[in-house]
Amino acid sequence: MSNSLEIYKETLDAAQNNPAGLKNYYLQLVTTVFYELITNKTSPLISFFCQMNIQNFTPKNFQLQPAQIGFNRQTSFDMYVIIFGFNVVIYENLDSALKVYEIYKQNIFRGVPLQENYFQTLIKNLAALDEGLGKFLKNPDDPDKDFLQNLNALSENRHAADEKIIAEIKKIQLALQEELPRLQGTLKTISDIRDGIDFKVTAEPINQLIQLFDKLHETLQRHPQADAQKGYEILLRRCKNFSRFIEQALAMLGAQLIKEINIPLNPDMHEISDAVHPSAQAKVSKILRVGLIYKGQILRKAEVEIVEPENFFGGKSS
Repeated sequence: MSNSLEIYKETLDAAQNNPAGLKNYYLQLVTTVFYELITNKTSPLISFFCQMNIQNFTPKNFQLQPAQIGFNRQTSFDMYVIIFGFNVVIYENLDSALKVYEIYKQNIFRGVPLQENYFQTLIKNLAALDEGLGKFLKNPDDPDKDFLQNLNALSENRHAADEKIIAEIKKIQLALQEELPRLQGTLKTISDIRDGIDFKVTAEPINQLIQLFDKLHETLQRHPQADAQKGYEILLRRCKNFSRFIEQALAMLGAQLIKEINIPLNPDMHEISDAVHPSAQAKVSKILRVGLIYKGQILRKAEVEIVEPENFFGGKSS
């Protein structure tokens, strides 16, 4: 599994060639940093950022390691937006972190320096990151360590599978090196095979995670009472935290949930709960069961309710 610093370097390259895809890179960076700080108590990217920009910061709840790589460009603005987004993930959710990206997307990952008056805010954000991480790790109402251990095991298993696949591909590439110019078609086939193997390796754990997400989501929907007793409130809080962990784990695996509302109905992504015949103007009004996209393929559609726009006379469009 790539670490956050490797993903950041890949993101900088992508910013030169494919700026339209930077939103997914930002989400991957934020969730990978989250995973690293929770499981390893350190993050190569945060260490690199602090070394390059804020050398005197000493965290209490995670560690800074010497960075092993440097970039000949400004990184302070990127540091500001990524740490801001990470704090939003801790205190809110992934969707809110993407709103942070939308605000700063014109300048992030483009070597823009941070203005001097923002550096004090950057230091405060680092302190908030440290404090929020400490509360998250010490809060007894958060998910047990078992989930983190299972998530870490899932990551290690996937990494081991990736290493095995890479080793096999290297053997094939060495055998074909002399005939490479006339075997471009064969290399394309090898790439497709690797993608297929990777899909099979990760599709099953993703399906298991989404089933857990469904159960928690259903529990939270059925029990919204505001006057619940303390033990009941703790149960709901744990379910919400566990649900958030699952969503972040799916994001780290490259999976995307279909859960947006107030968007046009798309038969390829949405399945209507009632036996109705929607118009072309129908919109998604409620998500009954989230859908899932992985590597551009829809593993399952989202089950939704829809609303039809009102026509000129005040009725629903047919």
